[in-house]
Amino acid sequence: MSRGRDGIVRLLPASPALRPWVAGYWHSSPAVALGATTREWVLPDGHAHLALRLDGTPLRRWVGGEVDARVIGDAVLAGPHSRAYLKEVVPGTASVGVVFRPGALRALFGMAAAELVDCHVALEDVWGQEVAALRERLQAGTPALRLSLLEAGLLARLRPSHGLHPQVAARLGQVEDGARIAEIARAAGYSARRFTDLFHEGVGMTPRRYANLRRFARVLPSAAATTAWSDVALDGGYSDQAHLVREFRAHAGMTPGEYRRAAPRALRHVPAP
Repeated sequence: MSRGRDGIVRLLPASPALRPWVAGYWHSSPAVALGATTREWVLPDGHAHLALRLDGTPLRRWVGGEVDARVIGDAVLAGPHSRAYLKEVVPGTASVGVVFRPGALRALFGMAAAELVDCHVALEDVWGQEVAALRERLQAGTPALRLSLLEAGLLARLRPSHGLHPQVAARLGQVEDGARIAEIARAAGYSARRFTDLFHEGVGMTPRRYANLRRFARVLPSAAATTAWSDVALDGGYSDQAHLVREFRAHAGMTPGEYRRAAPRALRHVPAP
């Protein structure tokens, strides 16, 4: 568990029953004041996320070259993202959220991950009227109670048999580590094309794109520090510094140097001018 400069407590562990689907929970404190409403870039990590703002403030995000923000809602389900998006930051908002693992969208929401790649939807569109009752219960509790109630809501929705294909689940780590897809597929008893199809169906993107995003997410701590760029590239598994810059720009919409100079308040949250 860690508390950032933004007052967010991150990645408290899930219960054993949800650990295959939930990487962790977070909550933010309304007592933390960061100043006026601003905007920030949220960098991708290849995973789906859920967030509930408890004071009714809706999420506003910008897509592509849009001038006006798109209002999503105060309870939001975000699919796996492959590129950064811009959102409004409202200081002092009490929120709770979940970072999901691959397969969670199917197991908990009955949705194919591919349906939500690079998208946000209002949680009401998925869970219906249950969201209003959940939000009301969360507003009255302490942070610990809120996360317990949120987890109970997820447990009530869990359908484990609808999650990842077993061979995809068993080999996610190998994909993240950058192993050759042909070798992974052969060990799983499938052709590379068939394994890729199964992976895309469950995770929402191809194995290669997922591996690239996870490598990008892992390199962010070094990119935010004072580590020499050649060492960041080498330790992060990139062939050279140019390779790092190319992929960083593709995922973040900025170079590693621009990211470091922005001094992000949290690794995936970069202030926008």
